[in-house]
Amino acid sequence: MAIIEHMQVEANGISFHVAVSGAESAPAVLCLHGFPEGWMSWRAVMQRLPDTRIYAPDLRGYPGSSRPPGGYDVFTLTDDIKALIETLGIDRPVLVAHDWGGALGWIFAHRYSELISHLVIVNCTHPRTLARAILQCDDLQTFRVPWLPFFAIPSIPERFIANGLGRRILTWSFTVREGVKDTMDRAVVAEIVARFQRPADIHGPIEYYRQFMRTVVVPSLRRELDAVYAVPITVPTTMVWGMKDGALPAKVARKSQRDAGCTVEWRPLEGVGHFVDLEAPVELAREIARVTLN
Repeated sequence: MAIIEHMQVEANGISFHVAVSGAESAPAVLCLHGFPEGWMSWRAVMQRLPDTRIYAPDLRGYPGSSRPPGGYDVFTLTDDIKALIETLGIDRPVLVAHDWGGALGWIFAHRYSELISHLVIVNCTHPRTLARAILQCDDLQTFRVPWLPFFAIPSIPERFIANGLGRRILTWSFTVREGVKDTMDRAVVAEIVARFQRPADIHGPIEYYRQFMRTVVVPSLRRELDAVYAVPITVPTTMVWGMKDGALPAKVARKSQRDAGCTVEWRPLEGVGHFVDLEAPVELAREIARVTLN
Protein backbone atom coordinates (compact mmCIF):
# COMPACT_ATOMS: atom_id res chain seq x y z
CA MET A 1 0.00 0.00 0.00
CA ALA A 2 1.10 3.56 -0.69
CA ILE A 3 2.39 5.65 2.22
CA ILE A 4 0.43 8.85 2.81
CA GLU A 5 2.22 12.03 3.87
CA HIS A 6 0.80 15.42 4.82
CA MET A 7 1.72 19.02 4.06
CA GLN A 8 0.38 22.57 4.41
CA VAL A 9 0.67 24.79 1.37
CA GLU A 10 -0.27 28.40 0.69
CA ALA A 11 -2.39 28.88 -2.43
CA ASN A 12 -4.75 31.64 -3.56
CA GLY A 13 -4.14 33.50 -0.32
CA ILE A 14 -5.08 30.74 2.14
CA SER A 15 -3.55 27.60 3.66
CA PHE A 16 -4.51 24.12 2.47
CA HIS A 17 -3.86 20.79 4.11
CA VAL A 18 -2.88 18.29 1.40
CA ALA A 19 -2.44 14.53 1.77
CA VAL A 20 0.07 13.10 -0.70
CA SER A 21 0.97 9.54 -1.71
CA GLY A 22 3.18 7.86 -4.31
CA ALA A 23 6.52 8.68 -5.87
CA GLU A 24 7.12 12.22 -7.13
CA SER A 25 7.95 10.83 -10.58
CA ALA A 26 4.68 8.88 -10.88
CA PRO A 27 1.69 10.09 -12.96
CA ALA A 28 -0.16 12.80 -11.03
CA VAL A 29 -3.75 12.68 -9.80
CA LEU A 30 -5.53 15.51 -7.96
CA CYS A 31 -8.60 14.41 -5.97
CA LEU A 32 -11.38 16.79 -4.90
CA HIS A 33 -13.68 15.57 -2.14
CA GLY A 34 -17.40 16.15 -1.78
CA PHE A 35 -19.69 17.39 0.99
CA PRO A 36 -19.16 16.94 3.89
CA GLU A 37 -16.07 14.84 3.37
CA GLY A 38 -12.36 15.63 3.43
CA TRP A 39 -9.04 14.25 2.27
CA MET A 40 -9.65 11.02 4.27
CA SER A 41 -12.45 10.02 1.92
CA TRP A 42 -9.70 9.29 -0.64
CA ARG A 43 -7.48 7.33 1.77
CA ALA A 44 -8.55 3.86 0.62
CA VAL A 45 -8.15 4.84 -3.03
CA MET A 46 -4.71 6.34 -2.38
CA GLN A 47 -3.53 3.18 -0.63
CA ARG A 48 -4.54 1.11 -3.64
CA LEU A 49 -2.71 3.23 -6.20
CA PRO A 50 0.99 3.15 -5.23
CA ASP A 51 2.05 3.73 -8.85
CA THR A 52 0.46 7.17 -8.98
CA ARG A 53 1.27 10.45 -7.24
CA ILE A 54 -2.02 11.43 -5.59
CA TYR A 55 -2.76 14.82 -4.03
CA ALA A 56 -5.90 15.05 -1.86
CA PRO A 57 -6.50 18.49 -0.31
CA ASP A 58 -9.03 19.53 2.28
CA LEU A 59 -10.90 22.18 0.33
CA ARG A 60 -11.45 25.77 1.44
CA GLY A 61 -13.47 26.02 4.64
CA TYR A 62 -12.99 22.41 5.72
CA PRO A 63 -11.14 21.42 8.91
CA GLY A 64 -7.43 21.23 8.18
CA SER A 65 -7.47 24.09 5.68
CA SER A 66 -8.19 27.79 6.17
CA ARG A 67 -11.74 28.87 6.96
CA PRO A 68 -11.92 32.45 5.67
CA PRO A 69 -15.19 34.39 5.91
CA GLY A 70 -15.60 34.49 2.12
CA GLY A 71 -14.48 32.95 -1.13
CA TYR A 72 -17.06 30.17 -1.37
CA ASP A 73 -18.34 31.12 -4.82
CA VAL A 74 -17.45 28.71 -7.63
CA PHE A 75 -15.13 31.21 -9.30
CA THR A 76 -12.89 31.54 -6.23
CA LEU A 77 -13.15 27.82 -5.46
CA THR A 78 -11.98 26.85 -8.94
CA ASP A 79 -9.22 29.44 -8.71
CA ASP A 80 -8.18 27.59 -5.53
CA ILE A 81 -7.72 24.44 -7.62
CA LYS A 82 -5.66 26.31 -10.21
CA ALA A 83 -3.48 27.79 -7.47
CA LEU A 84 -2.99 24.38 -5.85
CA ILE A 85 -1.84 22.87 -9.15
CA GLU A 86 0.62 25.71 -9.62
CA THR A 87 1.87 25.77 -6.02
CA LEU A 88 2.33 22.00 -5.86
CA GLY A 89 4.06 22.03 -9.23
CA ILE A 90 1.78 19.40 -10.75
CA ASP A 91 2.06 19.00 -14.51
CA ARG A 92 -1.40 18.38 -16.02
CA PRO A 93 -2.77 15.91 -13.45
CA VAL A 94 -5.78 13.68 -13.88
CA LEU A 95 -8.50 15.55 -11.96
CA VAL A 96 -10.75 13.16 -10.02
CA ALA A 97 -13.70 14.88 -8.38
CA HIS A 98 -16.69 13.63 -6.38
CA ASP A 99 -19.97 15.27 -5.33
CA TRP A 100 -19.32 18.99 -4.60
CA GLY A 101 -15.73 18.45 -5.71
CA GLY A 102 -17.28 17.15 -8.92
CA ALA A 103 -19.22 20.38 -9.43
CA LEU A 104 -15.95 22.27 -9.06
CA GLY A 105 -14.30 19.77 -11.41
CA TRP A 106 -16.86 20.44 -14.15
CA ILE A 107 -16.53 24.22 -13.81
CA PHE A 108 -12.73 24.05 -13.52
CA ALA A 109 -12.53 22.07 -16.76
CA HIS A 110 -14.66 24.69 -18.54
CA ARG A 111 -12.25 27.37 -17.31
CA TYR A 112 -8.88 25.61 -17.32
CA SER A 113 -8.94 22.43 -19.42
CA GLU A 114 -5.34 23.07 -20.44
CA LEU A 115 -4.15 22.51 -16.86
CA ILE A 116 -5.31 18.88 -16.62
CA SER A 117 -4.88 15.75 -18.73
CA HIS A 118 -8.20 14.02 -17.95
CA LEU A 119 -11.36 14.84 -16.00
CA VAL A 120 -12.92 12.03 -13.96
CA ILE A 121 -16.24 12.95 -12.37
CA VAL A 122 -17.63 10.65 -9.68
CA ASN A 123 -21.37 10.96 -8.99
CA CYS A 124 -21.85 14.63 -9.71
CA THR A 125 -24.21 15.77 -12.44
CA HIS A 126 -22.95 18.78 -14.41
CA PRO A 127 -24.10 21.82 -12.36
CA ARG A 128 -26.03 23.33 -15.25
CA THR A 129 -27.71 20.01 -15.99
CA LEU A 130 -28.61 19.57 -12.33
CA ALA A 131 -30.02 23.09 -11.98
CA ARG A 132 -32.18 22.55 -15.05
CA ALA A 133 -33.39 19.19 -13.75
CA ILE A 134 -34.35 20.74 -10.39
CA LEU A 135 -36.32 23.53 -12.08
CA GLN A 136 -38.05 21.12 -14.47
CA CYS A 137 -38.46 18.29 -11.94
CA ASP A 138 -36.76 15.92 -14.36
CA ASP A 139 -36.96 12.39 -12.90
CA LEU A 140 -38.22 13.97 -9.64
CA GLN A 141 -34.85 15.68 -9.18
CA THR A 142 -36.51 18.57 -7.30
CA PHE A 143 -37.52 16.21 -4.49
CA ARG A 144 -34.26 14.25 -4.39
CA VAL A 145 -32.21 17.08 -2.83
CA PRO A 146 -34.44 18.31 0.05
CA TRP A 147 -31.50 19.71 2.03
CA LEU A 148 -30.98 22.61 -0.40
CA PRO A 149 -33.71 24.90 1.06
CA PHE A 150 -32.55 24.07 4.60
CA PHE A 151 -28.94 24.96 3.80
CA ALA A 152 -30.06 28.35 2.45
CA ILE A 153 -31.15 29.40 5.95
CA PRO A 154 -28.47 31.47 7.76
CA SER A 155 -26.74 29.95 10.82
CA ILE A 156 -29.34 27.32 11.74
CA PRO A 157 -27.87 24.44 9.66
CA GLU A 158 -24.46 24.99 11.25
CA ARG A 159 -25.86 24.99 14.77
CA PHE A 160 -27.94 21.92 14.05
CA ILE A 161 -25.14 19.79 12.57
CA ALA A 162 -22.64 20.78 15.28
CA ASN A 163 -24.50 18.99 18.07
CA GLY A 164 -24.93 15.34 18.98
CA LEU A 165 -28.26 14.84 17.23
CA GLY A 166 -27.08 16.68 14.13
CA ARG A 167 -23.93 14.58 13.87
CA ARG A 168 -25.97 11.39 14.24
CA ILE A 169 -28.24 12.49 11.40
CA LEU A 170 -25.20 13.44 9.33
CA THR A 171 -23.80 9.94 9.90
CA TRP A 172 -27.14 8.47 8.84
CA SER A 173 -27.08 10.62 5.68
CA PHE A 174 -23.98 8.68 4.63
CA THR A 175 -25.05 5.16 5.50
CA VAL A 176 -28.60 5.48 4.21
CA ARG A 177 -27.18 6.11 0.73
CA GLU A 178 -25.26 2.86 0.45
CA GLY A 179 -25.88 0.78 -2.63
CA VAL A 180 -25.54 -2.42 -0.60
CA LYS A 181 -26.02 -2.44 3.16
CA ASP A 182 -22.87 -2.43 5.31
CA THR A 183 -20.44 -1.88 2.44
CA MET A 184 -19.48 1.66 3.48
CA ASP A 185 -16.42 2.22 5.68
CA ARG A 186 -18.10 3.24 8.96
CA ALA A 187 -14.78 4.19 10.57
CA VAL A 188 -14.07 6.80 7.91
CA VAL A 189 -17.62 8.14 8.17
CA ALA A 190 -17.13 8.54 11.93
CA GLU A 191 -13.81 10.31 11.31
CA ILE A 192 -15.44 12.71 8.87
CA VAL A 193 -18.42 13.54 11.10
CA ALA A 194 -16.32 13.95 14.27
CA ARG A 195 -14.62 17.01 12.77
CA PHE A 196 -17.82 19.06 13.03
CA GLN A 197 -17.87 19.94 16.74
CA ARG A 198 -18.66 23.65 16.39
CA PRO A 199 -20.80 25.66 13.96
CA ALA A 200 -17.62 27.23 12.52
CA ASP A 201 -16.40 23.77 11.53
CA ILE A 202 -19.27 23.23 9.09
CA HIS A 203 -19.95 26.85 8.06
CA GLY A 204 -17.61 26.84 5.06
CA PRO A 205 -18.94 23.59 3.56
CA ILE A 206 -22.53 24.83 3.81
CA GLU A 207 -21.52 28.16 2.27
CA TYR A 208 -20.72 26.26 -0.95
CA TYR A 209 -24.45 25.63 -1.31
CA ARG A 210 -25.51 29.14 -0.33
CA GLN A 211 -23.12 30.85 -2.69
CA PHE A 212 -23.99 28.58 -5.60
CA MET A 213 -27.70 29.24 -5.11
CA ARG A 214 -26.85 32.95 -5.03
CA THR A 215 -24.91 32.59 -8.29
CA VAL A 216 -27.91 30.96 -9.95
CA VAL A 217 -30.35 33.60 -8.65
CA VAL A 218 -28.37 36.85 -9.11
CA PRO A 219 -28.55 37.77 -12.83
CA SER A 220 -25.03 39.22 -13.13
CA LEU A 221 -23.47 36.17 -11.47
CA ARG A 222 -25.58 33.79 -13.52
CA ARG A 223 -24.43 35.51 -16.73
CA GLU A 224 -20.82 35.13 -15.60
CA LEU A 225 -21.32 31.42 -14.99
CA ASP A 226 -23.18 30.98 -18.29
CA ALA A 227 -20.16 32.51 -20.03
CA VAL A 228 -17.99 29.85 -18.37
CA TYR A 229 -20.32 27.07 -19.51
CA ALA A 230 -20.25 28.44 -23.06
CA VAL A 231 -16.61 27.36 -23.34
CA PRO A 232 -16.61 23.60 -24.08
CA ILE A 233 -14.48 21.25 -22.01
CA THR A 234 -11.59 20.17 -24.23
CA VAL A 235 -9.97 17.48 -22.07
CA PRO A 236 -11.00 13.78 -22.16
CA THR A 237 -13.84 13.34 -19.68
CA THR A 238 -15.13 10.28 -17.85
CA MET A 239 -18.10 9.90 -15.51
CA VAL A 240 -17.82 7.07 -12.97
CA TRP A 241 -21.28 6.49 -11.57
CA GLY A 242 -22.62 4.55 -8.59
CA MET A 243 -25.90 3.48 -10.14
CA LYS A 244 -27.82 3.25 -6.85
CA ASP A 245 -27.47 6.98 -6.15
CA GLY A 246 -30.97 8.04 -5.17
CA ALA A 247 -30.20 11.77 -4.96
CA LEU A 248 -28.48 12.09 -8.33
CA PRO A 249 -30.14 9.66 -10.75
CA ALA A 250 -28.21 8.33 -13.73
CA LYS A 251 -31.05 9.35 -16.08
CA VAL A 252 -30.37 13.02 -15.32
CA ALA A 253 -26.59 12.66 -14.96
CA ARG A 254 -26.17 11.22 -18.45
CA LYS A 255 -27.48 14.49 -19.89
CA SER A 256 -24.33 16.21 -18.57
CA GLN A 257 -22.58 15.65 -21.89
CA ARG A 258 -24.82 18.28 -23.51
CA ASP A 259 -23.69 20.98 -21.05
CA ALA A 260 -20.06 19.86 -20.95
CA GLY A 261 -19.80 20.48 -24.69
CA CYS A 262 -17.69 17.36 -25.18
CA THR A 263 -17.97 13.61 -25.45
CA VAL A 264 -18.25 12.03 -21.99
CA GLU A 265 -17.31 8.42 -21.34
CA TRP A 266 -19.85 6.69 -19.08
CA ARG A 267 -18.56 4.11 -16.55
CA PRO A 268 -21.43 2.72 -14.43
CA LEU A 269 -20.82 0.85 -11.16
CA GLU A 270 -23.79 -1.40 -10.54
CA GLY A 271 -24.98 -1.80 -6.95
CA VAL A 272 -22.94 1.17 -5.68
CA GLY A 273 -24.46 4.25 -4.04
CA HIS A 274 -23.50 7.91 -4.00
CA PHE A 275 -20.35 7.75 -1.86
CA VAL A 276 -18.34 5.63 -4.28
CA ASP A 277 -15.05 6.56 -2.59
CA LEU A 278 -16.26 5.17 0.76
CA GLU A 279 -18.21 2.20 -0.57
CA ALA A 280 -16.28 0.91 -3.59
CA PRO A 281 -12.66 2.17 -3.38
CA VAL A 282 -11.33 -0.90 -5.19
CA GLU A 283 -13.55 -0.28 -8.21
CA LEU A 284 -12.86 3.46 -8.13
CA ALA A 285 -9.10 2.93 -7.90
CA ARG A 286 -9.36 0.62 -10.90
CA GLU A 287 -11.15 3.31 -12.92
CA ILE A 288 -8.57 5.94 -11.97
CA ALA A 289 -5.71 3.59 -12.89
CA ARG A 290 -7.37 2.85 -16.22
CA VAL A 291 -7.20 6.48 -17.36
CA THR A 292 -3.96 7.35 -15.57
CA LEU A 293 -1.63 4.41 -16.18
CA ASN A 294 -2.80 3.04 -19.54
